[in-house]
Amino acid sequence: MTLRDGKRVTFSEYDEEIILNNDNINQSRFNNEEDIENSEENSNDDKISFFNSFNRFLTTSPSFNYICKLPFTYVNVLWIITHIMVICLAYGALLFLLGAPMMPGGNLFGFYWLIISSYTLGWSLAYIPYINLPPVFGMLLAGIIIRISGLYNVQEEIGHYITSKIRAVCLTFITIRAGLQLSTTSLVRHPIFLLELALIPCTIEFFVIALYSKLILGYPWDWAFLSGTIMASMSPIITVNCILNLAEKGYGEDRDMATLFTTAASIDGVHMVALFGLCYSFVFSNNIDSIIWWIYIPGGVRDLFFGSIVGFIIGLILAFLPHYSTPHIEIYRTVCLILGSLFCILGPSKITITGGGYLASIFMSFIASTGWKMLSESPLTVMPLRRIIHLLWHISQPIFVGLIGAEVDFSHWSSERCILHIICIFIGLMTRSFFVILTTIKTPFSVRERIFIALSWLPKGTLQAAFAPMTLEGAQQYKDSNGISLAMDIVQMSVLAVVFLAPVGAIIMTVTGPILLNKIDDVERDRRRRLSFLRLCSLQPIHKVDQNQQDEQYNQDQSVNTDL
Repeated sequence: MTLRDGKRVTFSEYDEEIILNNDNINQSRFNNEEDIENSEENSNDDKISFFNSFNRFLTTSPSFNYICKLPFTYVNVLWIITHIMVICLAYGALLFLLGAPMMPGGNLFGFYWLIISSYTLGWSLAYIPYINLPPVFGMLLAGIIIRISGLYNVQEEIGHYITSKIRAVCLTFITIRAGLQLSTTSLVRHPIFLLELALIPCTIEFFVIALYSKLILGYPWDWAFLSGTIMASMSPIITVNCILNLAEKGYGEDRDMATLFTTAASIDGVHMVALFGLCYSFVFSNNIDSIIWWIYIPGGVRDLFFGSIVGFIIGLILAFLPHYSTPHIEIYRTVCLILGSLFCILGPSKITITGGGYLASIFMSFIASTGWKMLSESPLTVMPLRRIIHLLWHISQPIFVGLIGAEVDFSHWSSERCILHIICIFIGLMTRSFFVILTTIKTPFSVRERIFIALSWLPKGTLQAAFAPMTLEGAQQYKDSNGISLAMDIVQMSVLAVVFLAPVGAIIMTVTGPILLNKIDDVERDRRRRLSFLRLCSLQPIHKVDQNQQDEQYNQDQSVNTDL
């Protein structure tokens, strides 16, 4: 007897037996499921313990003992094998997709292996410990070796038109990174010192090299100033990478040199890109065949005006579109930045505005990133964009620099001209170093730190590798024989600067840093970084305080974290 829906129901003995049997079946099924779960848990524990020990073996057991006092484990071997597999799979996919051009002897076969060799040699030399060689050095060297050996001729296999378009696409990432790296935080803290350090030495070196090019090398005044903008540019990548490696060991952290160098190097690069755009316009604006009203405006003034206006308008639009709450907004912003930069760089060349596109691209990325920071009220908003642009530049850099090295023709070089180029580079470096020391006289830096700052402003490489081929491309576009010879001379001087000053500058910074800079212990370094991170997360204003106030603020932040 039982109740169902408020009524008494009588079951037969047969029904009761069926119910009991079902209950026994369900109970046994439940017990079996428990046994299965227990067995799976035990097997999973065994698997986890096995994979943990196996992973520990891979990451800690040296396969070839030690290389340059650094452990070389099986993970490094698998990393190399993975890269080789990717290279082979990529070649196989391109071979089946394109066919004959990817076969040995085809025009794209040599281009593919030029990129691979440029990437391999560049990053292999960059991974050498204690030297901090920039990747651009090895990539340029790989292109030069391929050209000298006669394995591949870029101009014959691909042609000038395609290489110029590839170079323009790669240049978009340089201008975008220049705009994104600009930060107003350090400028608020040290406005006068940073502007002096970033603008005065490179501008003086620009005028000195221009004067030398006119008097000794025999350039016309417009070409002399153009060569000055190319050769006076430092390499922000080398300087920033070296100072960050020193900061990881505690050197220069008491003066916050990593932040100062990053901001000053970014301003220096943007300043020289702007000057290059102006001088490029002055050189090639006289070769315009079409009659348009704006060609009567002086080239540099015209490009500065149009570039600033167009870059500001596009950057302002991108600051609001897409909306900051849009899903996957980083992807939309990255695509908009790249397309906007391509529009700014490729578009003006069609309407006889030669150098304004680079200014417009830098303005656009800077205005857009500043607007994103202001709307989100967080300086960390552009960090995902920087990582994405850095990844794209990591992929395009061996293409860009390898092509430059493969286009260098040493058959027209003369030893007398090379000596004059080396003297020009040396005079420019001495001038830059002298004025760097002058700009740091009224600062709290010691004499040793001032010498290190002067040495840190010596490396060159990235902008020389970018600007010199553009000059040659502009001369070839207008079919000016005199301009082509002058551009080839500038390319030779730029190659010498990259080959010598990129590795030598990195080695000088790495060797002299521990000697000239003060080192703080690990506890003090961690304390400063935690304090900086807490202020950044709490969006507190960053201002200059003395040591006692800093210690008191740190103790308060630590007590707050303990309570939380």
